[in-house]
Amino acid sequence: MRTYDLGTLTIADHDVDQLTDALDIPTHRFEALIDLAKRAWEYEDTISESIEFIAKNASGSELVLTLVFFGRIWEDNEQEKEESEEQ
Repeated sequence: MRTYDLGTLTIADHDVDQLTDALDIPTHRFEALIDLAKRAWEYEDTISESIEFIAKNASGSELVLTLVFFGRIWEDNEQEKEESEEQ
């Protein structure tokens, strides 16, 4: 079963429908928002540019959820960077 780790919240596949219903986001947009966060991380040079990229491509609840995904990507990359520096 696929899971999505959002820091303090882990969402399993079957929970996506409940989350998207609560946020009034079409279920089919969930993966697209994850991809948007990944594209923003890979595409832009600075965090502020990445956030602007997200803001241009999402709004409302979708914007908020995408920023959460973006934050997880940022945290994961920082953790990987720290671990590689320790070695």
